[in-house]
Amino acid sequence: MSIKCSQFSGLASIDKMSSKAIVFFALLTVAFAGPTVLRKPHLGLRVPFLPFSPQVVGGSEAPENEYPFIVSLQQYGSHFCAGSIVDSQWVVTAAHCILAVSSFDVKAGKHNIQITEDTEQTAEIAQTFTHEQYQGGVGPYDVGLIKLKTPFKLTKEVQAIELPEPESDPVGDATLIGWGSTSESWMPDMPDQLQHVDLHYVDRATCHKAVEDLTGSSPVHETNVCTGPLTGGISACSGDSGGPLVSFNGQKPVLNGIVSWGIIPCGTRGAPSVYTRVSSFNTWLQEKMANY
Repeated sequence: MSIKCSQFSGLASIDKMSSKAIVFFALLTVAFAGPTVLRKPHLGLRVPFLPFSPQVVGGSEAPENEYPFIVSLQQYGSHFCAGSIVDSQWVVTAAHCILAVSSFDVKAGKHNIQITEDTEQTAEIAQTFTHEQYQGGVGPYDVGLIKLKTPFKLTKEVQAIELPEPESDPVGDATLIGWGSTSESWMPDMPDQLQHVDLHYVDRATCHKAVEDLTGSSPVHETNVCTGPLTGGISACSGDSGGPLVSFNGQKPVLNGIVSWGIIPCGTRGAPSVYTRVSSFNTWLQEKMANY
């Protein structure tokens, strides 16, 4: 009987002493027969897991329609990344999500990604863009744009989110939203329902040192933003890639981060979650949307 296996994409670094790996938080899916054994990860290889059934680690189920700007990127009906609506015809996500698969659809108005919902809208892709300085792998400039063939109809359940002030550096509280794994082990536990969790920003110097202490090196860049807690138990995880990290300006959400990469097992003590800092790319995003 066929079952689905989720895979991390873009494994970049592994500390053999502590069995910690720096990875993207994207999911790819494959079908196979029979049981699967978790294999020890090595540099540059994808890491297979099972079973797959597409929560943010340490989070809880979000109220329905609370975050109408989040979308699910799906290939053949399976969620592999998330994104954020910034205009009726444009979605922001991580560059590595766009490069992970050859074709995909975008679903908005979703809460449970395993069923068809009255609020959902599906859009095909007209064009994709990844930042010209993104070199692949775990690293900086991990930002991408998706232009939809047909704009979403903006409703109560499908809305755009605001971009931050250019070059602003967020501090204080944040909210992470996604359909990523809730597991603190090497074996993902993927929720059907949208999850959310409140986090606190960690300054880049602390973030850089935390990653370096765990893995021996650190790709944290000035265009990244990080969240804790470094006490463990709460983090982004596989399936969250490309999704939104938001802060609230009054009642209005602002897109401050795009889930990029982190350390597995998710929620490891001392490990931050790392995001693309959207305020570093306001000009790039606005120019692409204006010119295409």
